[in-house]
Amino acid sequence: MSARRRSVVRCASGLLAVGAIMAAPPLHAQTCTIPGSHATIQEAADDPACAEVVLASQTYPESIVLRRTVTVAGPAAGGAVIQGLVLIAGSETVITLRDLEAANGCTPDSVRITGGAELLGETLTVTRSEVLPCPATADTIFTDGFESGNTSAWSATSP
Repeated sequence: MSARRRSVVRCASGLLAVGAIMAAPPLHAQTCTIPGSHATIQEAADDPACAEVVLASQTYPESIVLRRTVTVAGPAAGGAVIQGLVLIAGSETVITLRDLEAANGCTPDSVRITGGAELLGETLTVTRSEVLPCPATADTIFTDGFESGNTSAWSATSP
């Protein structure tokens, strides 16, 4: 991310010039591509050198957990679909999801925000489709209906 600072410069002629000075991004910040520099979205999201993760126009059947400030963007023409659960966590986490779609069968949402994290969506489509599964993530403890009270998948016998 870059910061903007408005500056006022006084010229010798007495005229004022107002402009924006952009702070340089950290030297380690880079744009990572999927596919390309990383094999999966999660690998790039976990790489502290990636300030922005740019996706090619295709479907990505993976769930991701975003725990640090990062931008995940598809191509401006669209066509990048994350077909899994997008979990955004952490009080200091600010995530930008741009020019992409998050789709799965999760109720109530395909994008979950926890722990005070912040989401900035720019041309973001979130879709729930009953024909798609609701995938588990590393943060899911039970995936058999425990949280919702649906015990229909439980066995009546013990191992």
